[in-house]
Amino acid sequence: MTQANKKSLGEREFEKSIVKYLQKNPEFFSREPELLADILLPHERGTAISLVERQVAVLRQQKDELKKQLHLLVQNSKNNEKLSDKVNLFIIALLGAPNFIEFLDIISSQLVKDFKADSVVLRLFQSQFKNTKAESIIQTREEFVDWSEPVLGAFEKVIKGRQPVCGNLKKGQLDSLFETQADDVSSAALIPLIDNSDSHICYGMLAIASKDRNHFHAEMGTLFLSHLGKIVAILLQQYR
Repeated sequence: MTQANKKSLGEREFEKSIVKYLQKNPEFFSREPELLADILLPHERGTAISLVERQVAVLRQQKDELKKQLHLLVQNSKNNEKLSDKVNLFIIALLGAPNFIEFLDIISSQLVKDFKADSVVLRLFQSQFKNTKAESIIQTREEFVDWSEPVLGAFEKVIKGRQPVCGNLKKGQLDSLFETQADDVSSAALIPLIDNSDSHICYGMLAIASKDRNHFHAEMGTLFLSHLGKIVAILLQQYR
């Protein structure tokens, strides 16, 4: 090992000891304030600035970041409040439905109107409504389907997962849900209507579609959509 390498190694060890000392004694520069003005640090523009100037710049940057985060939190809070109001109005509208037919119509119309959806499709499994109050309209409403394999298999993962999925749906799912309008759907949210009781009955699927491929995506949160699905599932029980 050369003398230069030995010196370099010694310098690194010395620097480490300085770092450890300053970490253990953060008040050091308070006792020696004149050193702050003498310490120079490289700057992005190529000029040297004092440690005090660097600290001021860092603090200013941190302040700007905090302001951005605060603005984002406030904006999210306002958006969540608006969303909560819309959900409450949706529930009130469903509770005010005089009959099952009106109930079904409200689901689609209200979601399109208040949640800016390009298309909303409700599909209810006939098997869950046979021998119930709704049996008389099963054959007259397009919402009721008697899916069998392989159609039902396209939704098996969503039903078993009991959670909404968002993004680009598979072709089989799009064709079964939106039929002739499937080509107009660029992204969608697929919500299983799961009974919240121990039985975990799935009454069907609620699909909300958009022509914007980025409106619904796999990384987005699904808490609101899950809540929406549970609301519809719970209120469906009154017609069984």
